[in-house]
Amino acid sequence: MSDRILLTTVIVTWNSEKEIGKCIESVVKSAEGIENEIIVIDNNSSDKSSEIVSDLIEKNKRIKLLQNTINKGYTKACNQGLEIASGENILLLNPDTILKESSIELLIKKLRENIKTGAVAPQLLNPDNSIQYSCRTFPEYRDMFFEMTLLSAMFGKSKFFSRWKMHYFSHNEKRTVDQPMAAALMIKKDVLEKTGNFDERFSMFFNDVDLCKMIYDSGFKIIFYPESKIIHEKGISIYKDRERMIKVWNEDCLKYFRKYHYNIILYNLLLVSLKITGIMRIIFYKITK
Repeated sequence: MSDRILLTTVIVTWNSEKEIGKCIESVVKSAEGIENEIIVIDNNSSDKSSEIVSDLIEKNKRIKLLQNTINKGYTKACNQGLEIASGENILLLNPDTILKESSIELLIKKLRENIKTGAVAPQLLNPDNSIQYSCRTFPEYRDMFFEMTLLSAMFGKSKFFSRWKMHYFSHNEKRTVDQPMAAALMIKKDVLEKTGNFDERFSMFFNDVDLCKMIYDSGFKIIFYPESKIIHEKGISIYKDRERMIKVWNEDCLKYFRKYHYNIILYNLLLVSLKITGIMRIIFYKITK
């Protein structure tokens, strides 16, 4: 076996016993013939997530498990994996994903085509194989207000009202994008050495937006490559603690706008709007759960 590691796959788990085994097995199968290490960081799960990973380690010594005694949040846990990753390319992967055949090989090939390509993302599919809308532009204040007033939903095909979530884009063709969902995102390690890892001011959300922004600010581009396909059961981790996640999303959103777009009037308007809509979303969640 060669000592040269072409790929490191980093997966953060939290109560993911139903998903993590299938996810890792799909990575191993998709990366067959590729020197691949898999680093799993468990955020103090109360289920059998770490036990399942430990059993898989017995069969595959390329799998490593870091067990946290507290839930450090996604960002800090992911950075733990990135800090020890030895692959030339890094695949950030959610545990609620299943890789299709050759998806890893296709991503690596596309990533290596151009020196200015810093990251590449696959097409994400729902479990029924329908396409997930996984690409976004870097958000501006107007995008947040269009989202909260539902104008983005009412005019989903509009490049003006739906600019942020890109519902006008079919997600079925290759193109340069600002920010693909980090549920599955492959990045060159030497690019991460220039940008740094995730900004730990972001607990759970907008860390991927921020990382993609840093990739672009460092002179690289990100490619959406739909020939590579990965199934993603969207939102499993979030829905396990929905009320807290709404609050964390709002906090991380504000951190992003303070970092990149601080304007005292617009920022405080956003803060108030998020508080109001956050309360409404929590009430709606409690009523409908």
